[in-house]
Amino acid sequence: MQETDRQREARKRWEIFKTAGQQAHLTGQIVQSELSWLSSLEEAETLGESSQQLVVSLEGLSEVYWAQSKYAMAAPLCRRLLRIYETTLGTDHMDVAVIAHNLAMLYHSWKKHEDAERFYRQALAIKQQHLPETHPDLINLLASYARLLYETNRKEEADMLKATSGSFSQQWKRSGTWGAMK
Repeated sequence: MQETDRQREARKRWEIFKTAGQQAHLTGQIVQSELSWLSSLEEAETLGESSQQLVVSLEGLSEVYWAQSKYAMAAPLCRRLLRIYETTLGTDHMDVAVIAHNLAMLYHSWKKHEDAERFYRQALAIKQQHLPETHPDLINLLASYARLLYETNRKEEADMLKATSGSFSQQWKRSGTWGAMK
């Protein structure tokens, strides 16, 4: 399909806003980062639901919201990413697990434990298919899930997970398969 002049211009503007959002985030200018990512999202929306630009913008903006504890704003973006990835990549793809894990951490921090557990389980089911038991991403996921179980007074379940997980910190991840979104 031939790209139109309007789409080419949108991609150029998107690139400028994306770069500005990334730079602002790196330098701790979170408000400016948020504004730039919002502008990049606006441009990306014109390029299609499964465009690489849309996925990158959704991930960037949701990460900025996560950093500001704006969970109510980050959650719909992450859920939209999850739907895009499940549709485009398949429900058992590692990038689906990354987004599900991010959603689990988001809901966990937001104290929405039921939602957090659902996404921890989804991420765990996928990561256990693809990663060895000793992989740091899997161990981190198990440790986070164990913390949730402790917080919801499910000590026995948590102890079982904790025994295999060690202790790692929660860290926002990016999916990385934006090439699949072209």
